[in-house]
Amino acid sequence: MAELRVPPHSLEAEQSVLGALLLDDMAFDKAAAVLNAAAFYRYEHQLIWDAITSLVMASKPADVITVFEALQRTGRADDAGGLAYLNDLAQSVASATNVRGYADIVAERARARRVIALADEMAGAVWRGDDALVAIDSAMVALLALSQGRGENDPRPLDDLLPVWVEELQAREAGELDAIPTGLGDVDELLAGGLRRGELMVIGSRPSMGKTALCHMLARNMARTAPVLVLSMEDSLQMLVSRQVAAAGLVNLADLRNPARARGPLWDGVTRGLDALRGLPIHVDDQPALSLETVRRKAQGVAARQGDLGVMIVDYLQLMEGKGNDESRAYELNRIARGLKRLAKELRCAVVLLSQLSRKADEGGGPPRIDHLAESGGIEQAADIIGLLWRAGRARPTPENKHHAQLELAKNKNGPCDTVQLWFDGATQRMEGAGHA
Repeated sequence: MAELRVPPHSLEAEQSVLGALLLDDMAFDKAAAVLNAAAFYRYEHQLIWDAITSLVMASKPADVITVFEALQRTGRADDAGGLAYLNDLAQSVASATNVRGYADIVAERARARRVIALADEMAGAVWRGDDALVAIDSAMVALLALSQGRGENDPRPLDDLLPVWVEELQAREAGELDAIPTGLGDVDELLAGGLRRGELMVIGSRPSMGKTALCHMLARNMARTAPVLVLSMEDSLQMLVSRQVAAAGLVNLADLRNPARARGPLWDGVTRGLDALRGLPIHVDDQPALSLETVRRKAQGVAARQGDLGVMIVDYLQLMEGKGNDESRAYELNRIARGLKRLAKELRCAVVLLSQLSRKADEGGGPPRIDHLAESGGIEQAADIIGLLWRAGRARPTPENKHHAQLELAKNKNGPCDTVQLWFDGATQRMEGAGHA
């Protein structure tokens, strides 16, 4: 006979949690920080937890007698073991001092059961002939939430959050910033140190303004702090590497594309670029027409391999694929932008999303405005930060503006807005702060 496998659980820990609460319901918040009814394996324990919860939420005492009466009112007293079992629970522990430790054991066993259930669900979906990639996506989202200790995102008491907030404030005061620096000093100043995990930054421009060069510069700089994923739907992997080597090694990009006709020393610059890039945790991908689901899968894959993902750069929004139904393209793009913002929070990474500006941005001859974002309504709402990249020399080139570029922070949800001056060299695809040229 096959061995009967019992799902992971700890009867003793479940009894100890409930017994502690029956002795002292003031300890409820400590247990509720990590538990809900579904975390208990035994059905009677779920009923007792629900009864205790309803009494505590109503500001009523929760002890053996009041919990028994609450169960009687709902007709569940016998299902929960009756008064005798409640008495046994209360006598199973000496005090409520260790209730959080017991609760952590119950929560850990519940997570283990959830992993088993997810594996079964994924296997069942595949056996039924469902799309395997959809099954994988759903399972990975749920597993990521479990790995980060998140369940249904239940509301948290402010009292529970304050001690953690103070610790983080003290760490920042000591110089341990939670931001990922962009490497552009003036931008980092406006962003109080750089981008933060969970934030969505949209960078908009008209074509050939240098936004791809800007995104590769951000990748190099931010990879010094955290792993970076660059999703390019426009360039090939070979071109992505060429752009990075050209900028990092100060090599003319045209010479890398046709080295037989190089107009100057080549390999010194290539070596310099390789040395600068070697060891940086930058991952690049060139799959066209990415969907939100595919972006999530690729990001989760990098996070799993690296143990972390700090920044994801998407180049660019208008090349992404929607659901392909009757929705307007504007609605699809807004939905994708909102989805990338959710993904930033879900994966705890910063997302930099490049976006085309509408042709109206060309009409005035000056810097673009935030309403020039193509189908801008939902994009503007989803973004925490919006940067508008512009080069005057693109329309009216002069010797003075040949290398001039600017990035206007037109939206900065948690800080000031301003225009940052940049230096751009088209030959090497190098973008830097104006003071670092």
